[in-house]
Amino acid sequence: MRPKRLEATARCGRCGLWAQYPADHHERVFAGVCLWYQTRLEQDLVYEERVCGDFFERVPDLTPLEHFNYKTSRDALGDAYQEARLGKRLAVLSAAISVTSFLLSLFG
Repeated sequence: MRPKRLEATARCGRCGLWAQYPADHHERVFAGVCLWYQTRLEQDLVYEERVCGDFFERVPDLTPLEHFNYKTSRDALGDAYQEARLGKRLAVLSAAISVTSFLLSLFG
């Protein structure tokens, strides 16, 4: 189970996950697309403030695809850590139950 994320005030145009369409794109209505949520925005809405828990500040030298790969890797690593932590707790609990049942059968 993933912990609840803090909601951040974001502007899509400043997010690393925002991929701007080229100037000669055939759909001139939209300015670009969010690689995470797959939403397209019109040019007037790109820099409006909105609440987004997945906002990722743009690093100047990285492309949107490199930001996306970094974010998915980081999220996968966080999920793996949470699962490993739960697995360790269950293993310790199982070992304690086994030792307790062994001692009860030995002295009982």
